[in-house]
Amino acid sequence: MTALFSCPARVIVFVSFALLLVCPFYAESKQKETVRPLAEQEIKRKAIADRLDKAGLRFRTTAVTEQSRQMLKVPDHVKPTGPFTIAEAPPVVDFVIVPLEPRYFAPPIEKDGPVGLWSVWGQGTYYPPTGKFYGSVGNHIYYDANIHIIEYDPATKSIRTSPNINTLLGRKVTDFGDGKIHGSLDFYKGDNMYFCTYWCRYPQPTDAQFDSGYEGGKILCYNARTGKLTDIDTPLKRASWPYHRLDRKRGLMFAVGALHEFICYDINKRKLIWGGFLPKGMIWHDRNMLLDEETGCVYSSNRDPSDPEVHIIKYDPAKNEFSKMNSSMPKNAATGKIDQMRAHTPRRSKEGWFLCSTAGGELFKFWPDEDRIQDLGLCWPGDPKHLYTTSIAISPDDKYVYYVPGAHGQGHNEGTPVIQLNTQTLERKVLAFLFPYFYNKYGYIASGTFSVELDEKGERLFMLFNGAFNDFDPNGGDVFGDPALFVLHIPESERL
Repeated sequence: MTALFSCPARVIVFVSFALLLVCPFYAESKQKETVRPLAEQEIKRKAIADRLDKAGLRFRTTAVTEQSRQMLKVPDHVKPTGPFTIAEAPPVVDFVIVPLEPRYFAPPIEKDGPVGLWSVWGQGTYYPPTGKFYGSVGNHIYYDANIHIIEYDPATKSIRTSPNINTLLGRKVTDFGDGKIHGSLDFYKGDNMYFCTYWCRYPQPTDAQFDSGYEGGKILCYNARTGKLTDIDTPLKRASWPYHRLDRKRGLMFAVGALHEFICYDINKRKLIWGGFLPKGMIWHDRNMLLDEETGCVYSSNRDPSDPEVHIIKYDPAKNEFSKMNSSMPKNAATGKIDQMRAHTPRRSKEGWFLCSTAGGELFKFWPDEDRIQDLGLCWPGDPKHLYTTSIAISPDDKYVYYVPGAHGQGHNEGTPVIQLNTQTLERKVLAFLFPYFYNKYGYIASGTFSVELDEKGERLFMLFNGAFNDFDPNGGDVFGDPALFVLHIPESERL
C-alpha cells in the first residue's frame, strides 16, 4: 500500500516499500514540533552566538563574499617551524552558514545521553551536470537523530538542506537512528548519489536498542534533482559505516564498519559480495578507503597489532580476497610515530600515484601498481597536534593538491591555512588563512574540514567546515556547532 504524509514545502511524500519520493530541499521551513527548553550548555552557546553573529549569518541562506590581503598575513598566534610560501594574489572567498533547524538542542531524551551537536564528517562532492556542490550534516545523536543533505548553488550563492533522512525512513523522534554520514557522497548512474549512514552511540548500540527495531547503518540513494530517497539495504546487521566509497565504474560500494567489519556490496544486484572481518593478521582502518577505479581495488592501512610497521592492505573484488602489501606507512617527521593512513586524493594521477596523508599529517605518494611509496614530509610546519588532515583534492592536470590541516576542530590554531601543494616541487603554498579574518569580521571560527573538493576545472575549492560563533581561546579544545561552507576561488596566477 502507499501512504501519504504531510511535508514542509506543501509537497506530498509517497512511501512505498523501500522507495520514498521525498519533498524538495528546504532551507528554513520544517514541520512544527513541540518546543522543548534548551539544554543548559545550549543556552550558553546561543548567548555567545547571539553576541558574535552581528551580521545574522545564521538566519540567511546566501553567501557573503570577501577578498582581502589580510587573509595572506600569517596570524600572530601561528609559529611555523619550517618553510612554506604565501600566495601573491588574495582569493575571493564565498562564506555561508549551513541552515539548520533547530540550531540549538533540548536535553537528551535518554538519561545521561549526549546533547546534539551539528557537525559535518563526510566527503562532499561537486556535480558538474547540476553545477552544484553537495555535502552532508548531522546532529551527532541517536534519539531524535538528524541527517541532512546540503546543496549549494554557486551561481546564486544559495544553500539549502534536505528534510531529515531519519524522518524520511519512517523513524520517530524516540526511535534509535543514525546521526552522521561519515564517508563519501558518490554519484552513480546519473543524478543518483549513494552513501552509507553511521550511528552515534559508541562503540555500538545496546542489545535493547538493536531489539527495538534498529538493524544498523544503511546504504541509501538520494536523487539530487528529484529528492527521491531509496533505501537500498542494511547490508550487514549490527554494523555501521564510518567510511565508504562507491566504485562508479562497477557499481560496488565499499565500506568499513565501526568495529572494523568490511563490506563489498553490488548496488545493481543488491547483493553482498563480502561481509565480515578480514583474515587473521589484517584489520582495515576505519577512517580510510582508497579506491582505485582504474583497477577496481581498494586499499587502507593495517590496524592489526601484529603489524607495527603498518603495511598497506588491499582488497581485490575480482578475486574477492585480501592481501598485505610490502609498502608501509612513513614515520611522522615530527613525532617519529607510524600512523594510519587517513586521507588521499580521490583518483590516481596520470603517473599512477595517489597522494596520501597519515593521521599525523605525514604526506606520501603511493604507487599501487608498483607497491611503493615516497615520503613527502609533513603537510604543514606547525604543531604536530594540529596536523590531522582528512581530505585532499587534486587538480585536473595533477600539478596541485589542496588540503587544510587540523580537521578535528583544531585548524584555527594554525590559522586555518588552505594549502596548495605542488606535486612536483613539493612547495607548500598558503592560499588563505581563514582564521582570524572571518572571526574578526563575522565572529566565526572555521575550525576544521573533512571535505575539500575542486570543481571540474580546478578553479574553485569547496570546503565544508566545522566551526562556531565562539570566543577564541588559544588553549581551548575543538570548536563545533555551526557548520559552514567556504568556496575559495583560486586566482589564475596561483594555479599556472
